[in-house]
Amino acid sequence: MTGIIITILSSSFKFAMTFPLAVFQFNFSFAETVLWTNIGGGMGIYFFGFLSEKVMAWWKKTFRRIRKRHLAQVKGKKVFTARNRRIIRIKQRYGLPGIAFTTPLLLSIPVGVFLTVRYYGSRGRNFIYLIASNLFWSVIYTMFYMFWDGLLFKQG
Repeated sequence: MTGIIITILSSSFKFAMTFPLAVFQFNFSFAETVLWTNIGGGMGIYFFGFLSEKVMAWWKKTFRRIRKRHLAQVKGKKVFTARNRRIIRIKQRYGLPGIAFTTPLLLSIPVGVFLTVRYYGSRGRNFIYLIASNLFWSVIYTMFYMFWDGLLFKQG
């Protein structure tokens, strides 16, 4: 029971790092590993989606005056910095599927969910992309660790 709780909690924020723990430490089967990591990943997606909305609303409310003052100094023209250009390029090139696909692989769940909510909103369709990506990567990670466990630590 403790292994299940640890797996769910750790996969809700650091998805990729949970698989060695689930496979090697807790000796979960393939189905158990996929099930518990996806439950944790889904819980993390919804929790950090809710948290991201609250943080962005607070940020917008708190720093509204500073932004108005800055825009007044610029005299109504939008300023494109190198950071803005980079974000726009990534968003246009890869879009929501790209963010969802790389979230469990390269990004952590909190970062991927924040980017999704920030640029695409918190509609249910966006979370479906993230959950589908979690399911895909959990199967890949579980197969990888179970395959390598049998290959590398083969009893001879």
